[in-house]
Amino acid sequence: MSLATAVRRWLSGGDEVLYECRHCGTTVEPTEWRCPTCGSDEIAEFDPAEYDAP
Repeated sequence: MSLATAVRRWLSGGDEVLYECRHCGTTVEPTEWRCPTCGSDEIAEFDPAEYDAP
């Protein structure tokens, strides 16, 4: 993680991380290992702070 990303995350006060099924795109809870919609076990972790424009 870059310094700029860490500072943006700290300033925003959030550690928001999204978990999404790679197969169908359904947002899942961090505790789920399988997609409730399609049953896939391919869950992606997405940290929006890493992709914010500077």
